[in-house]
Amino acid sequence: MKLITDIENLKLKNSIVTLGKFDGNHMGHQLLFETAISLKQSDYCTVIFTFDVSPAKVVGKASNASRTILTHEERHFQQYKDGIDYVVEFPFNKQTMAMSPEDFVKEILVDKLDVKVIVVGEDFCFGKNRSGNVGTLKELGKQYGFTVNAMKKVTYQPQDCDHPVEISSTLIKEEILKGHLEDVNKMLGAPFTMVGEILQGKKLGRTIGFPTINFDAPDEKILPPNGVYATRTKIKGKLYDSITNVGNRPTFDDGEFRNVETNIFDFDEDAYGDRAEVMFYKFIRPERKFDSADDLMKEIKRNKEEAVNFFKELDK
Repeated sequence: MKLITDIENLKLKNSIVTLGKFDGNHMGHQLLFETAISLKQSDYCTVIFTFDVSPAKVVGKASNASRTILTHEERHFQQYKDGIDYVVEFPFNKQTMAMSPEDFVKEILVDKLDVKVIVVGEDFCFGKNRSGNVGTLKELGKQYGFTVNAMKKVTYQPQDCDHPVEISSTLIKEEILKGHLEDVNKMLGAPFTMVGEILQGKKLGRTIGFPTINFDAPDEKILPPNGVYATRTKIKGKLYDSITNVGNRPTFDDGEFRNVETNIFDFDEDAYGDRAEVMFYKFIRPERKFDSADDLMKEIKRNKEEAVNFFKELDK
C-alpha cells in the first residue's frame, strides 16, 4: 500500500475508489474496503480516498465533533487490508469545500484517478454544502464511464441500546466518551488505539514500584473518561499486557492537562523516544485521588490483577 499526499502530481489509471472521511476505519468502512478489493481486476488498482484533516475541524464544529478516533499520525500506523494499493490524502480546505459535486468528480476522480468503479455508503454526500449524493454519482457515471456501488450501513447493538443502530464514527465517539470500550472495539473491528512517542515523565511511578511510559494526549484525539483501563501495548513490534491511566494524576499533582500513563507488565527497558501503540480493551475504574502513595500502590496492584484475569479470559 502506498500513501499519496502529492496531489499536484497525482495520476493513476483504472482505479476502484472508495470515498470517505474514514475516521477510525470501523466495520462499515471495512465493508467498503472489502468490496473494492473484491471488484479488482488485473489491470485495476484500489484506492482509499480520504482527507488530510477532519472536515469538522475546518468547518469549525464543536470540539467533540472535530476530535478524531484516529489522529493523522495514527492513521499512518493503520494496517490496511491486503489488496489496497493506494491511500490518497486530499487536502480539505475552503477551496475543497467550495467545489461543486460535478467539478470534484471531473477534476479529481476522473482526471487524476481515472476512476472506473466507486464504492461508497448509501448515505454518502459530497461537494459544496454536501449537495452531491449517490444519485449524483450515478448520473455522472453515465457521462464519464464509471459505475457506483452503494453499500448499506453495517449495524450493531451497543450495551445501552435496545435495538441495533447503524455504525458510524459519531456513534463510536459517543461510546468512547462513555467508556464502553468493548462496544467500541466490536464496532471498530479492532481495539481502540493510541499511538505516540514515549516521553520523559516525572518518574513518580517508579517511586511506588509501578514505572510507567507517558504520552501527551493530543488535542485532536478523542479519549475515554478519566480512569484506568486494561490495555495492551506494542513497543518495537513486541506486545505486552498493561494497564493505562487517562487523566490528571490527582494523587500526585492534580495536573491541568490530561495525559496517558501506561504501566507495562514485565517490562523494564529504557524506551524514551520510541513509538508505542496502546490498545484499550476494558474500563476498570474511574480516576480518583488517594490519601497516600501506599493506598494508590495497593489499588494499582488490584487493577493489575483484574487486567491479568481479563486477558486470560480473552485469550482462551
